[in-house]
Amino acid sequence: MGKTTFLTELALDWCDAVSVHNPDHKPTFSDVDTLKKFQFLFQISLRDATDQREVIEMIKTQIIHMIYTDAKREEIVKLLPQIMERESCIVTLDGLNEWVDRLNKCVIPFLAQCHIKCVSVITSRPWKMADERIKDSEINSLIEIEGIIDSEKLAKKIIHSLQTGNVKTHTEFMTYVNERQLSHFLTSPWRLTMLVNLWMNYKVSGSLCELNCILIDILFKNANARKGYFQKGGSFQCLSNTRFIQQQIDIFDALAKAAFYLTFSFNKSLLFTERELLNYISDVQLEFCLNAGVLTKRYMSYEADEDVQFSFVHETVQEFLAAYHIAKSNLDCITHFQIESKYNVLEMSEIIIFLCGLDCKKANQLLNMLADVKFLNDINHGLSMYVKHFLDSEDALAFQTDNNTKRYILKSNNTEMKHAARCFALSVLFQRMIIAGYKEAKASGEKDICLNCTDFTFDTHLNKCDSNALKTLLLSKKSDVRSLILESNVLKTSEILSVIQQSKKSLKRLKMRVTEEINKTLYHTSIQELNFIGTINVSSFSGIFPTLSQLTFLEIEGSTFSEDIDLPDTFQEIHLMNCTCTAVFLRRLLLRLSSLKPYVILLLYRVNLTDNNTLLFQPELLSIDMKDIFLVVRHGNSDLYNLLRCTSIEVFLLETAECASLVAEILPTLNKLTKLGLRVSYTGRCDLKLPASLQDVHLHKCECSSKWLCGFLITLSTLAHPVKCHLRDVILQPFEEACGDDNHLHLSDLRSEIVSRDLSNIGISVQNGSMELLEILRDTNIGNLDLGLAECASLASEILHTLHMLKDLYLRGTYTGQCNLKLPASIQYVSLIECKCSSEWLCSLLITLSSLPHPVECELRDVELQPYEEARGDEYHIHVSDLRSEIVSRDLSYVGIIVRNGSFELMEILRDTSIGNLYLSSADCASLASEILHTLNKLTTLYLNGTFTGRCNLRLPASLQCISLLVVECTHEWLCSLLITLSTLDHPVECELRDVVLQPLEEAHRGDSQIHVSELRSEIMSRDMFQFEILLDNVSEDVLEIFRDTSIGILYLETADCAQLASEILHTLNKLKKLYLGGNYTGRFDHRLPVSLQHICLQKVECSSEWLCSLLITLSSLDHYVDCELRDVVFQPSQEARGDDYNIHRSDLRSEILLRDLSNIKILVTNGSTELFEIFRDSSIRSLEVIDIDNGS
Repeated sequence: MGKTTFLTELALDWCDAVSVHNPDHKPTFSDVDTLKKFQFLFQISLRDATDQREVIEMIKTQIIHMIYTDAKREEIVKLLPQIMERESCIVTLDGLNEWVDRLNKCVIPFLAQCHIKCVSVITSRPWKMADERIKDSEINSLIEIEGIIDSEKLAKKIIHSLQTGNVKTHTEFMTYVNERQLSHFLTSPWRLTMLVNLWMNYKVSGSLCELNCILIDILFKNANARKGYFQKGGSFQCLSNTRFIQQQIDIFDALAKAAFYLTFSFNKSLLFTERELLNYISDVQLEFCLNAGVLTKRYMSYEADEDVQFSFVHETVQEFLAAYHIAKSNLDCITHFQIESKYNVLEMSEIIIFLCGLDCKKANQLLNMLADVKFLNDINHGLSMYVKHFLDSEDALAFQTDNNTKRYILKSNNTEMKHAARCFALSVLFQRMIIAGYKEAKASGEKDICLNCTDFTFDTHLNKCDSNALKTLLLSKKSDVRSLILESNVLKTSEILSVIQQSKKSLKRLKMRVTEEINKTLYHTSIQELNFIGTINVSSFSGIFPTLSQLTFLEIEGSTFSEDIDLPDTFQEIHLMNCTCTAVFLRRLLLRLSSLKPYVILLLYRVNLTDNNTLLFQPELLSIDMKDIFLVVRHGNSDLYNLLRCTSIEVFLLETAECASLVAEILPTLNKLTKLGLRVSYTGRCDLKLPASLQDVHLHKCECSSKWLCGFLITLSTLAHPVKCHLRDVILQPFEEACGDDNHLHLSDLRSEIVSRDLSNIGISVQNGSMELLEILRDTNIGNLDLGLAECASLASEILHTLHMLKDLYLRGTYTGQCNLKLPASIQYVSLIECKCSSEWLCSLLITLSSLPHPVECELRDVELQPYEEARGDEYHIHVSDLRSEIVSRDLSYVGIIVRNGSFELMEILRDTSIGNLYLSSADCASLASEILHTLNKLTTLYLNGTFTGRCNLRLPASLQCISLLVVECTHEWLCSLLITLSTLDHPVECELRDVVLQPLEEAHRGDSQIHVSELRSEIMSRDMFQFEILLDNVSEDVLEIFRDTSIGILYLETADCAQLASEILHTLNKLKKLYLGGNYTGRFDHRLPVSLQHICLQKVECSSEWLCSLLITLSSLDHYVDCELRDVVFQPSQEARGDDYNIHRSDLRSEILLRDLSNIKILVTNGSTELFEIFRDSSIRSLEVIDIDNGS
């Protein structure tokens, strides 16, 4: 049963289920009673709806317009929205892979939110699921059609229907299938039907190409085509048994050309118009194809001459003909493909397989183009995770044994585990495609079959036929192998040796049983990941490890270690599985791993220590710095844990309850432990004693009682610093599992204690939580909360407002409707991370934030706003309009918005609002915001980050008081034009430049650029910048040159380096009134100050007495009064600059300062020291003002 048949059978079952006229109906599906609950079923063909976006419009066109006419039609059309709102309906949408939104916004046809009683059943080819906009959270049930339940039954039915008597039997058919190794045809309804039909009348080799050719030949015969034969040994063997194509080869070629260009058009569809077809075939040829049945014609509306559309008899035929055109064409047509995503190679897998049977060289060319670097890197990552056992074993088994599973490869996910699973499944399917391509090429008689494949996985689930095909491919490509995973004994030792020797430079990953002979060939190879299956003699094998200069991963199982193993400096991860080792060996291994950077993973699985006297090695272990070792223990023992007592391990993962129990005694002694992972089940009260150094705890797939979790949080609260607690897939045992009055009383006491505790240092992260889990947090004073999914946020909405100390809230997931989160008054920061939400939800969130009586920041990081088109309807638009009006009327001046990777629609939400400050994380964000910036009439602070070129075209609001460039790379032109724009504001404005780098002028345009920059510099100098406050921190000299000769009034130099660079331009700032300095200064103050200076302030400065004295001497040369403010100024101790010459020099400065007329200087001191005041002894300063009264005494 294919996807279309599936929906047809569903519709037929529904018809009979709701009908009282057919009580004897035998349904296809076992749960047919469920269908009786639905009053309506609407069946839609998406290939017939390529120009439509809304389900309701598709129903009108495909159903109502085909059944009703004139007034009755209009009546039903008006009734339809009411039916879909009020009645239970099934909407079946067939062929999502054949439909593309013309605006490229909707990933599936839009069904209005008000149609809540409608259930959508959508079919698709798996590759369509590559679209990242299809979210797992939006799919209630995923059904994967794996093929034919009973191929024997289907084959018998087809054989019976094609003959009047029992001339040919199913037994004969199966003998034919087995002799020619055609069993793979039995898994697909279409291919099985074809095979039976052709077996009845033809002798076929087992080539898919030949089957399609004979099918088309039969169809051509039906159109009374002229008979003709191809010469033996022609270009395409698949045509040699045909009788009606040769004389119509021009039609065949024209069809193939049409199939190719229609398949690879920008808006790929399996349905096309007559005009599109006639670009490739003539009217006569079209008529012939329609009569033959190769093309089908259908009318899309009730009017016969309108909306006529065409399609091939089956998608497979179209794919074969497209492949034939590629093989036959002398032009490089492959380069014209529309590459939409890195998964295009999977979408095109059928075409690639056909092409292997037609022209292997062109199949390789197509593979090279489709399998880009990112695609191959994903395969590499998936195989790496498989070899390292990072994948769930059930997932890995499912991918390897399920012939149709494509779900995981074609879905993106933010968690590393699911990403790894997807990448591994990608590798499985790519190899499966390559094997199918090889078999097709062989069946088609192709010579020199050599397909581009560098990764070879011989798992135990490969059947003999596939394994032999993969082996042949390996031995033909043995000089360019990247991965060789041998879990079955399919290769001879001599073949393995040949592959390793010839792929010495390319082989990166090896998993196999290794003999002494094979071991010798591993020396000086480029292997990065090495997994030994079975026991090895460690002493004889350890010599190879130092020679593997790129080795990063090693797994050894069932072996005994007593001597050292010397690992290369590139090493990152080692797994010891079911091994026995001495304490001496483990100590030396830890010592070696501690020397590797940046960190190393050590997995010990059922590792047994042979010598129990671990205390002998304790002093040596304590001396090892193990902060860069990530230790994972599964099924450890007490001897192993005692060896780790008091060590400096920083990351520890425990994966069984037994491990957690054994480690409990030594946990508090690990005084450098910062991260602890637990994957265990707990009951009773938590009695874990945690080290004071702990900062991060991960509970992953844990099952525990409420009592234990409460006790655990109480234990965390005793830590005197911030700590993060991650609760991922944590299952809370219900109260009933721990019944009894005493128990409930004890739990109540724990709840009271947890509420009274100060948990403000604890950050909680919840992913896949439950209501019971979140109820534990009610009324607590946790400091921050991270909710990993919208479902978590929905559950947490009941308790959020009770978290009266919550400051930071992080949200992830998909949100629609109105935001109903009741936020606590304490909230200061809300971060939306990779969220997808409606405009309605985001507007209502901002309105909620505006009700807080204090400043709050809202970060929008990778937020995708659902477009208005996805939620049509007058009522909805009125509602959104009302929200927009309300958000504009609200006072959002306390709300700061941080945008990272935004969109135009997102920025439009902020238009005309009164937000107080805005952070734009990139030049793209700034460009998107440029249209709405000037409308933000209460915006006071703007932060910019990113790379900017050209002229600054930002239209700044008149309210702006501060603009801050944080880690910015820009051109001279952009920075100059920004300063000019700021000068147009008629009030004081601060401009902060922190970590700003100017791009060098391009050599090719240096002359023109310099003229243009010179003109901008002239304009800057002519502008009145007296009201500017410029702050500079970690900028280059060319940035400072921008300000030469300008009229800025206030300058902040945050570091001594900035002050040094500014020394060249300071004296040119002829309107500078105030200068602020920060940083550390030594030597003599030798800056030339502008004559306009009236105030200089040293803020948190550390300097020598020489430097300060020379500053005062410089200030005394000014011929007007000047204030010198000293805030938290610290003198460098005199012993830092010893020597007679230095002391003489300092004495000379003291003498000079006493001789100088300092009566123009007013000194203001905040938090001074005795040494500081000694500088002023006997001097002639005009006045001294001390803010700290203690220092004035």
